[in-house]
Amino acid sequence: MVGMENLSADWEPEICKCVDEYKDKKAKLWSFEVKRLLNRSNVRESFFQAVSNSSWANFGYLVAAEISGTGTGVRRELEILCAAHGIGVILLADEPGNGQVLIPAHERMTVDWDSCNRLAAANQDFMAYIECVWQFCRTGKITPSDWILPADPK
Repeated sequence: MVGMENLSADWEPEICKCVDEYKDKKAKLWSFEVKRLLNRSNVRESFFQAVSNSSWANFGYLVAAEISGTGTGVRRELEILCAAHGIGVILLADEPGNGQVLIPAHERMTVDWDSCNRLAAANQDFMAYIECVWQFCRTGKITPSDWILPADPK
């Protein structure tokens, strides 16, 4: 799952124009590797999938609906891996919007456009995401229809 944070949502139009002129950031790109369960047997594999799939973004997160075996060191393993690789961890909640950031991600100051190019060439959904980001960068506008991707026909 991917996302974009609009940094300019509350900015005055003149500020947006200055940011455009100076080629500074109006958005940050996010990547989320979502898993149903993290446990002792899959925590490292899941984590490194998040590292691999989030290497291009400003922020990368491993997201789980459940983390089991915290007494067996799963949480400690995540803390060690996150500190080494900059990926964050989010625990989902039953109610939307009530998830908890267990470990915040470290921000990467630049987007890895070579990785984005590789992903866009291999994945049409990612290409659609990049097209939406490009549209936002050009116009400063986001419409909900820009972010709704077609259902997977499989």
